[in-house]
Amino acid sequence: MPVPVRHPSPRRFSRAAARARPAPPPAVSFKQVELAQRGRMILDVAELDLAAAEERLGPFHDTSWHFRRALADARTSWDRLRIQYGLAVLEAALDEPPATVLTLGRPDRDEPAAVLIVIAGHSYALRRQPDTADAPRIWRLLRLPDPGDGPFHACRLADGSTQCDCAEWTYQIAGLSDSLCKHLAALDALGWL
Repeated sequence: MPVPVRHPSPRRFSRAAARARPAPPPAVSFKQVELAQRGRMILDVAELDLAAAEERLGPFHDTSWHFRRALADARTSWDRLRIQYGLAVLEAALDEPPATVLTLGRPDRDEPAAVLIVIAGHSYALRRQPDTADAPRIWRLLRLPDPGDGPFHACRLADGSTQCDCAEWTYQIAGLSDSLCKHLAALDALGWL
């Protein structure tokens, strides 16, 4: 009598194993990066406008109600982006170098009140500082809303090297390598260094 041959059972697909594997980063288009970064900046500005109006005028003033509605509209727009592209795509787009700039201010002035960009998923207000002989290009960067770690100053020195006073550059990059911190990398991507 022949002995039955036992074949190994086919490997089964495990949903738990599939969830445990990291998903590859999604490919993002320029349009998705631009929309995500612009939406993040508008959302941050709307939150700051409402906070300033409530602090100065009170929560029930007409201006505060206007900014509360503007924040609600910004949140609705952000939710629409999240539904249209997905959270993973938005997060990947916010980690890309700056693709768009939001300029705030009155058109009758020579200089804008603020120039906003997104760096590593956070909005930053940039202001060009007066040039010096040692540093021909100096930028002041303030994260919105300000977490309290102060404004950062990023610059290109006269010898062509770059410098920033953020913790990443000070403790990990200064004197050790020629790489750039996230602030310098963003300014370099825009061609502003």
